[in-house]
Amino acid sequence: MEKIKIETGYVTGAIIGEGEDQVHIYRSIPYAAPPVGDLRWKPPQPAAPWKGVRKCATFCKYAPQTSSPLPGTRPDPNARPVPSPRLQAPQSEDCLYLNVITPARKATDRLPVMVWIHGGGFIFGSANEPVYNLPRLPGCGVVQVNINMRLGPIGLLAHPLLSKESPQGVSGNYMFLDTLAGLKWVKNNISAFGGDPDNVTIFGESGGAAKVICLIGSPLGKGLFRRGIAESASPDGRPLKGLEAMGEKFFAKLGVNKEKNPLEAARALPWEKIVEVEQALIQELGATGRGGLWDVAIDGWFMPDKPIDVFKAGKQLTVPYILVANKGEIYMKQGLYLVPAYLGLFSGAAKTGVKVHACIFDRVPARWRKEGCVSFHAIELGYVFGDWDNKSGFWQGLFGMAGQAGAKTPDPGLDENDRKVAEITMKIWTQYAKNGDPGVEGLITWPAWDKTTDRYLFIDENPVVKSGYSRLAEDGK
Repeated sequence: MEKIKIETGYVTGAIIGEGEDQVHIYRSIPYAAPPVGDLRWKPPQPAAPWKGVRKCATFCKYAPQTSSPLPGTRPDPNARPVPSPRLQAPQSEDCLYLNVITPARKATDRLPVMVWIHGGGFIFGSANEPVYNLPRLPGCGVVQVNINMRLGPIGLLAHPLLSKESPQGVSGNYMFLDTLAGLKWVKNNISAFGGDPDNVTIFGESGGAAKVICLIGSPLGKGLFRRGIAESASPDGRPLKGLEAMGEKFFAKLGVNKEKNPLEAARALPWEKIVEVEQALIQELGATGRGGLWDVAIDGWFMPDKPIDVFKAGKQLTVPYILVANKGEIYMKQGLYLVPAYLGLFSGAAKTGVKVHACIFDRVPARWRKEGCVSFHAIELGYVFGDWDNKSGFWQGLFGMAGQAGAKTPDPGLDENDRKVAEITMKIWTQYAKNGDPGVEGLITWPAWDKTTDRYLFIDENPVVKSGYSRLAEDGK
């Protein structure tokens, strides 16, 4: 599994993990052409082939983005971005790369594939974050793929002039089109890494969960994945015309609106200028993240209607999905919408004839729990990716959010119970990826959600099935 032939050429990677837990990682494989110059604000184009062997041993640069407390998370959706040392990593518009982590020993292994779609409120984050690239989830018997995509104004800006030049008459949603291009790459190439292209599960958290739900709601995702897992978010969606109006305001702020060819002038600007103007507009309008400047455009092509309405009507793709929320965030101000939103997403499932599952995650490390900390936004990531010993440095980065949720000290007090919960969570997630049944023999039988029984899985040290999911936000149970 060292040198692998894919559509565009040969690649080599590196080995991570220890002993029998070693896996191969192929970092920064190009899945599309660099979206620079004239390709800025256009759908992704095919990656160019190369001669010889491409060494995929180092991560690509982050997509251009604003800064945030922690990639993949935001404690308050109304808070303005703040500087973060974690985002001092180099950035570049040349960002359409993905990482493959595989435990396969030969190409014929046909392991289930899990495609991670990172969070960050549509404006920040990276598939290259250390916690996402640990060997432990793939070590449970899946090929993991992490996709980078364009973000913020580079990935979501709509404008009447961009819509006019588009064959579909639309603009915006480039971030989603990038992700679809990554999934097409998986379909065409993952078998070389020992993965099964016909058994793909997409999963994501926060903004990544919103992306997952949008992909399930889009007709363009048909045939690219078999099921999905969304953790801690639900998408909004805005009419294309409204986002085009924001694009006109953005071009005026860039100073290109009165140029003879505004598109040419805007595409000639450095990306740093675009991000600078984004931050200026955020300050001016008091807007951040998915609820601010950018959103999925309801364009009649990628997204036919508001995502919630697509699901209520049962017009989403006929794929099953799991919706996950952390117990603490349900009762914190920023998470109050989650259960009602999820119930809306569940409501049309019967019309598609697929099973859906509800989950509440409630593990908090011992010291933080003792200090009064509740299970806040993004805490489950340390367990989904098996970082029970802070190998990636993930837990230090969480303290800012943990403090808002009740923690008093930076050290969460990780112990063997955290390893136990991580192993349970990874078993459930990967079992679902294997055959669509999230129940694990000898551990838990997890029934699908329906309005009558209203059952959900509650994950802490010992997972248990409970009833009354629809009442969670009301009664605090």
